[in-house]
Amino acid sequence: MSDQSLVQKVPLLGSCSQADEQTYNTKRCFIHVNHLSIAIAVVELSILIYQLSNGSWGNSEHSTVFTIAALLFLLVIFLLFVAIFYQIGNLLIPHIVMQILLVLCFLGLTCATLYALFHGATFQLLVVVTNPQIAADSMTILPAPMITTNVVSGFLVGLLVIFAVSYLLIAVLNTWCMYVVIDSYQLLKSQKLQSRTPSVEEYCAPKTIQLSLYPNQIVQATDF
Repeated sequence: MSDQSLVQKVPLLGSCSQADEQTYNTKRCFIHVNHLSIAIAVVELSILIYQLSNGSWGNSEHSTVFTIAALLFLLVIFLLFVAIFYQIGNLLIPHIVMQILLVLCFLGLTCATLYALFHGATFQLLVVVTNPQIAADSMTILPAPMITTNVVSGFLVGLLVIFAVSYLLIAVLNTWCMYVVIDSYQLLKSQKLQSRTPSVEEYCAPKTIQLSLYPNQIVQATDF
């Protein structure tokens, strides 16, 4: 090989991991995504414990459905803790699926509230009078209502607006929490790929490159 030739070592490992490092966020609001995921799980667990300690749903006719949902919710939160502390990214998938379902439910509630706001609800009242004379004699003068129907209608419209905005804000908050858990999932998967031992093919596979200092001189080098 002449002195004018140039041989360059090409790294086999590490380039792909460095390229994939920028595809997800490791911090949100200046806090690490793993810490945020733990905080989200703690808040969810607190809400679940409050609902269970309240006990009002236990006497309803849908108590069995609520019990199964609470157990599944508790299992998903437990899997999130295991995934973060033992760095098992696949265990975060049930929590991500649960958050997607929650976002869809709150968006559906928002649409239903807006439908009731703009289209209203109609009520049909059927009055049957058997004897008009008896009905006229039994009628009494009722006092005028202290609150007009306009005030009641305005109150109900405002209440529907508050519910619609609340449902929408909860859906947006759950979407943000979902992206935090997704970032944590990608981070754990990336750390697992970086920490694994390279296989024999990756470690021993030769890479052949052709370099040249001059147009008519091509030097072939193999990197083992």
